[in-house]
Amino acid sequence: MRHCCQFCADDIYYLNDTENYSSRKLYIGFCPICGKPVAEIVQWRFDGICERSAQAGIRANDLMFKCKDEIAYSLKELNYSKFKSKPFGWKFGINKEVKSAGKNRVKQYACDFYGNKELIKSY
Repeated sequence: MRHCCQFCADDIYYLNDTENYSSRKLYIGFCPICGKPVAEIVQWRFDGICERSAQAGIRANDLMFKCKDEIAYSLKELNYSKFKSKPFGWKFGINKEVKSAGKNRVKQYACDFYGNKELIKSY
């Protein structure tokens, strides 16, 4: 994204397709120099032409509210759900010994570095 300088967007929203456009994305961020909100919509027409429209300030807020009902999912939500569902990425094992009914039982867990764990075996 570009306003006062070139910077990366804080979040990317993927929008539903319309009659005239496909592969629609809404980039949202704040300019690091002036602090204004910046929104840029990138969409492809069905004849193969890419259209970009960037807005800053109050117009950026209006663009975000206009596209609010067309949002399919966002990149932050996708990454958050990926890390919070099951162990992801590098995994390690934890063995826990539990006493129940006078017997010792061992439970094996698969864990990741994001705090997720999943029971693998119990014997």
